[in-house]
Parts: sequence; structure tokens; C-alpha cells
Amino acid sequence: MTRHVFLALSVCAALATPVLATTNSPATELTEKELYAQAEALRLGDDTGAAFEMMTALAESGYGRAQAKLGYYYLKGIGTVPSSADAATWYQAAIAGGRDGARTSYAKLLMADGQTQAALEQLNAGAAAGIEKARSLRAVLHYEGRFGAASDRDVARSELAALAAEHDVPAMLTMLRGSLSGDAFEMTGSNLEAALISVARGNSDKRAGKAAEGLLKLWQEYPAEENQALRAEMLAHPSLRAKVWADQSLRLAYDIESDDQFRQSAVHIVGQVPEDQRGRAFYLVSRLDKNAFVHVLQERLRDRGYYRGRTNGYLTQRTIQALARFCQDAGIQDTCRLGPLRSNVIKVVAAELVSAQ
Repeated sequence: MTRHVFLALSVCAALATPVLATTNSPATELTEKELYAQAEALRLGDDTGAAFEMMTALAESGYGRAQAKLGYYYLKGIGTVPSSADAATWYQAAIAGGRDGARTSYAKLLMADGQTQAALEQLNAGAAAGIEKARSLRAVLHYEGRFGAASDRDVARSELAALAAEHDVPAMLTMLRGSLSGDAFEMTGSNLEAALISVARGNSDKRAGKAAEGLLKLWQEYPAEENQALRAEMLAHPSLRAKVWADQSLRLAYDIESDDQFRQSAVHIVGQVPEDQRGRAFYLVSRLDKNAFVHVLQERLRDRGYYRGRTNGYLTQRTIQALARFCQDAGIQDTCRLGPLRSNVIKVVAAELVSAQ
């Protein structure tokens, strides 16, 4: 019996059987909430296979929160092969069991599948049930015209304003983006920006992190020299996701540093990113500055023992030869022959080169 199957069976047993804590304490039974927390702890600890098995057992027992989360696992491929169909099935199960919060996630899946009317129906039902995320997403999508002929921008503007008054982050970000694009709201762009900065500074929770991430992306789209200090401040936010930190750190460094400084920063930033995000960051370096990409490439090849020359950012013959040897050993030589600076080659090389040695 494999470890993961054993864990799944253990969860099923725990749902029906009391568990003795210690000989000196009364018998205790693990609740569904506690078992759910254990599964999520496994996921966050990178034991995704065990997390998936435990969450599956909980979902199959009828626990609505686990059913909704299992939909997310299937959508993102956490511990299993990604499957939109299976994600939809579990979102539907959670909704059928009365978990209206799952309607927002299900609506996002439907939107990605082009089923805009079905998505709108889910968001309408979620908003009617008092789910703020459903109400917020519906207003944003209406404003952006994502529901096609069913979109109502006038209603969306009114709803966004009401949500912004409640400090809803997606609504404020949508209004701020609209203001920067020339649209006018009762709440000015500068006031919206100040409110979002206040939310980001006010806490270290997920909501504050979303405000920080949203501001960073907006300042990337609408760069201004006076925002550089604020960008640096938001990059230090404790709730920033790793991929956003890497992306925005590289972009800020590219905007404010000299070529030589950026090359050094690129090496440092790529090295700081978790391994599963490192290839993406490495690829972004290539889009921002090819010489910086070659510099990081030389550093990584040297770390692997393939390159012994100077890390100067130039695609020298020695660098090309070192890369060819690496590609041969990694079994990707057919791709590498297309040329070291081709986008698809960079993606493949980056994925291989930043993986664990």
C-alpha cells in the first residue's frame, strides 16, 4: 500500500472514528476543519500528493469546503494532473451542498472556457447569497465588457463605487486602472491610489497583499519616476507571492539601474526565487535585457561546472560551447540547435538550468 493511499484511508477512518489524544486527556475526535487544515499544511509543505489524497477523502465524505478546495487542486494540478472537467465537477458538488462561495471560483473557470452567460448566472447567484467576491468579480467583468452583449457598464460603475467605499481591493484597482486610462469616477484616481496604499500598509494579510500586487502591476503599466520608492516599498510586503516579487523586482531593477548593476541584480533575484518559479524569472530577464540573460546564463553554467570563462554578458564561443555541452547532457540538444537566444529555446534551457542539481 502506498503512503498516499494509506493517508487517504486514514482520513476516511478519522472522519468516523474518535482519536485518543493522550492517556491523560479525554478522547478527542479530529474535526473536518482540522483534517482540512492538515491537508493544506501538506500542500504548503510541498507534499502535494498526500494533500490531494487527504482532500479527496474529505471531499468524498461530503465536506463542502474540501469539495471546493479539491476543485482548485484539479484546476491547478496540485498533486494530480490538471483537469478543468474534474474541477468543475467538484465546484458543482460544493455549490449543490450549499457552499455558495464556490460559485466565484466556478465562474472564473466558466469564463476561461468562454461560457460567459453561465459564469454571469453563477456570479448573480453568489451575489444574491451575499458573497462579496462574487459581487466584486461581477462588477469588474461587467465594467471590462467581458460578458459580451450582457455587459452593463453603467450598472458596473455604480456597483464599483459602492464596493470601493467598502475598501474592496479588486473594485478599487479596476477604478484606478480606468482613471489612468481616462475614465472619470466620483472618487479620483489619486484618492483611489492613496486608499489602496493604505490597505497595503495596514496589514500583512492576503487582502493587503493583493492591494500591493495590484499597485505594482499598475505602476508597471503606467510608470512614473515618483512611484519608484513606492514600488520598492510594496516589493517588501510580506504577503507578496513569489512570482510577483520576482517579476516586479526584475522590472524595477531594470527601470532604475545601469546595465552592469542590472546584470548583478538579475543573478541575485533569480537565485532568490523558489525553484518552481525560477525558470519564469530567468525567462523574464531575457525579455528585459539579452546581455543580462547571458550573464545569468554564464553564472548558472559555471555553477554547474560547464563554463569557466568570464561572466561578461556576451555570447562568446566559450559560452556557446558550454551551453551545447549542457544541452547534450540534459537531452535537449535538438531544441538548443535552433539558437541560444530564440524564445522557445530560452524557455526550455531556463527550465532545465534552474532545476535542482
